[in-house]
Parts: sequence; structure tokens; C-alpha cells
Amino acid sequence: MKTLSTQAIQQDIKELQKKLEEIHPNPYKYISQKDFSTLLTKNTESVNNIQDLGLAIMTILAKLNDGHTYLDLSYEVFGTNSFMFKFRFLNDGYYLIKSSETLSDYLGSKLIGINDHTIQDIETSFATLIPKENETSLSYYLPSKLMEPVILESLNIKDGQSIKLKLEKEGRTVSVDIEPEDCKNKMVSISERIPNIANTITVQDTYWFEEIANLSAFYFQFNECIEKEDLTITEVVEAFEKSNLPNLIIDLRNNKGGDSDVLNPLKRFLKEYKNKYKVVTITGADTYSSAIINLLELSNLPSTISVGEVPHGNPTHYGEVESFILPNSQLKIFTSSKIFRFNGYKLGETFKPTHIVPTRIQDLIQGKDTQTEYLSKIL
Repeated sequence: MKTLSTQAIQQDIKELQKKLEEIHPNPYKYISQKDFSTLLTKNTESVNNIQDLGLAIMTILAKLNDGHTYLDLSYEVFGTNSFMFKFRFLNDGYYLIKSSETLSDYLGSKLIGINDHTIQDIETSFATLIPKENETSLSYYLPSKLMEPVILESLNIKDGQSIKLKLEKEGRTVSVDIEPEDCKNKMVSISERIPNIANTITVQDTYWFEEIANLSAFYFQFNECIEKEDLTITEVVEAFEKSNLPNLIIDLRNNKGGDSDVLNPLKRFLKEYKNKYKVVTITGADTYSSAIINLLELSNLPSTISVGEVPHGNPTHYGEVESFILPNSQLKIFTSSKIFRFNGYKLGETFKPTHIVPTRIQDLIQGKDTQTEYLSKIL
């Protein structure tokens, strides 16, 4: 582990604050400049290595309540080993949706606790490390942080090489000991273990479409705001028009952003024929950044409704990320450089779908799509 002198650390934290003030549109929206400076000094006064400095910076940046401003998850801070499991918050708790082969028999299980810590205790501990953009932030970001042994140890949740996961499956509680693995190891997804899984809950490409006969709908899964060379958005529009279907479903559940203008051909088409089609957007916790912009623009069209989960991104939000590197530790920091404002939404206010329909673990285990199943009742 690389050690750092007191002088080197002081230079780095001064550079951190200086760069944030130069680049970020309003770093002191949620914390005063004085309190930020005091926290920087207090959290780093006993630090003498790159790992502890990284953890201190992570805690400090969380105070800005901006998910686009964060410490790069480098090997120098977090090492190359992780706990190879991925939980996801679904309606009433955190459920195992990906894991190494070691835990694959427990896919679909609910997390009750780790070692002697309940899930409520764990949420309280991790709240100091997670930027609070809105009410979904903690439950959204917690699962990725749980994978890091260094973080669990710093919060006194882990005190040895392994941890004991307490899981609930099919009405019974089990305890499973697990050790960190190489973070490059492949994980098994719950979707790989489900026979006859609904097509609409599998992420197959940047975007793709199909016709859903029982919904009289043209379904368009838009997973990333990037245009494909072999299938342009204009071609998607042409396929929709030729289908002669009255309903258009635009699935943004897996879309974390990119270039919001990519969807312009579809948006122009829908504005021109605004009374001809019923448009449904499906939202998920992952919907973020430019996908939120697309969601709002589509929601402003007549005959448009939205169905799904509350996105973890906000309509009015910081973005357009830039980066800089601290001179001594070489830690990389990402930060917003612009604020995007939308009428009717203050910073920190979420987009609420017309119909809030959280994903149910019972549906997922059976290969059913909670949101499209709901659409069969309203279309």
C-alpha cells in the first residue's frame, strides 16, 4: 500500500477543493465552504496512505449529494479482490441477482444482514458514503458498495477475511460464509437460471424492438443513448410506422444515459403524430442522466403515460462530467461541470411515474416482467 507524507496529503486535498470550485457548478449547495474545508482537514489528519485517503475523499464527496461527483474506484484504493455478489433493491428489500458460482444456489434470496449487523444497521453505516440525490439513492448505490471488502472493513462490518451473509430464501434463514475473489471473475445472473424468462427483462443490445401481440404494441427497449450503425433510430421509427400498431412501449429501465439527442427522430415523429398513438414509457431504478431527459420529453407528449419504478436520477440534476487527478496520490476524481434544469423540478426532486409499479421478486423468479404484466391490465 502506497504511503503518503502529511505534506503530500495536504497538497492533494487543497487541489481537490480548488478543482471542485473551478469545475462544479455549485459544490456548496448542501454543505458550506467552511464546513467542507473543516471536514477535509478532520477526515485526513490521521491519514498516511492512499487507501485511507481514498476512503476519506469518498466520504467527503458524498456531502455534495451529486452522483456524478465521485472517486474513481481504482485498484490502489480498493484492491483487486471483491465479494462477488450483487444485490438489488426490489420493493421490500435487497435480493441477490448476481453472484459467483459459490453463491449461485442462493440467487433470489433476500439479504437479512452481514455478520452481526442487520440490514438496517448496514444502511445507516453506508449512508455516510453515498450521495443523497433523492430518496432512492441509498438503496440504489448500497449494493455496489457492499462488494468492496475495504469499505466493509472501514465501517467495522467486516473484521476478518470472510463475512457471513444472512439470507432468507423460501421462508427460511440461512448463513453463508464467503471470501473475496478476483474482481474479474465472472458472475452468474439470476436471469441465466430462469427458464422461459420474458424477453422484455433481458438486455440484449444497445436497443432492439419486437411486436407484442397481446398488448397490440410495438415494444422498443432503449438501453443506452448511443446510435447503432446497423440499426438507426430512424429505421426503428420506420419499423414502428409499418407495424400499424396503436401502442408504443419505450423501455428505459436499463438506460443510464449517453447522448439524449440520439432519440430525436422518434421524438419528432411522435410530436407530428401526437394524437395517433398511445405511448408508454417504462422506468426503472437504473434510469439516469440523459435517459431522464428523454423520459421527460416523452412524458410531455399527449397520450403518454409512464409505468415502473422511481428512477435514481433526477430531472434537474448535475452532469456533463469532467475529471482531474490529484498530484501526489494520483487518485482520479470525476465531477459535474453543469446543472441541467427542468421546469417543475427542483434539485433533489424525483420523477414519479404515472403508475408506480415496483419489480416483484416473485415475478422475476418465475421469469415474468412485472411492468409489462401490469400493462396488460391498462392497455
